[in-house]
Amino acid sequence: MDKVPPTDEDRARMQSHYPYTDIKLNQLSVQEERLVLLYLRGMSKAAAGRAAGYADIEHVYKVFKREPVQRLLDHMRNEMREEVKFDRTVATTMYMEAHRKSANATEEVKCVDSLCRLHGLVGPEKGVQVNINMDSVEQLEKLPDEELLKIAGVDNQYLIPKGEKKDERN
Repeated sequence: MDKVPPTDEDRARMQSHYPYTDIKLNQLSVQEERLVLLYLRGMSKAAAGRAAGYADIEHVYKVFKREPVQRLLDHMRNEMREEVKFDRTVATTMYMEAHRKSANATEEVKCVDSLCRLHGLVGPEKGVQVNINMDSVEQLEKLPDEELLKIAGVDNQYLIPKGEKKDERN
């Protein structure tokens, strides 16, 4: 992490990006500019706030939620990405290289999973988590189907085949 505090030159360089973000020169205080610069250097929000001289960390979080600060951060991050030239293509190449060098199937699968997430080929997992607090498995085994379905969060009509009505089963 960079221990050198932001200089006036750093602030001037950041201010040169204001016209691209529709921020007026006096819209951010010097302290807010230092906060943003420290955060962009890799400090956490809280650490950047302390280093910029804020006594109240809650106020720091409010500063980060301000619209001009959000626009500036987005713009500066995009600039950094372009400067570094790190994009999806570079990430894909790196994952493919890691896949090629993988020593076992587990490493290969991790690379493929990462590639799929990077390229949006998989959505979020839609698994349903059910927490059941029972003293023993025997208690579960003794419960009727309707009660087990209720615990699982599924309607008791779940077991009835489509096209049949409950009274037709009897």
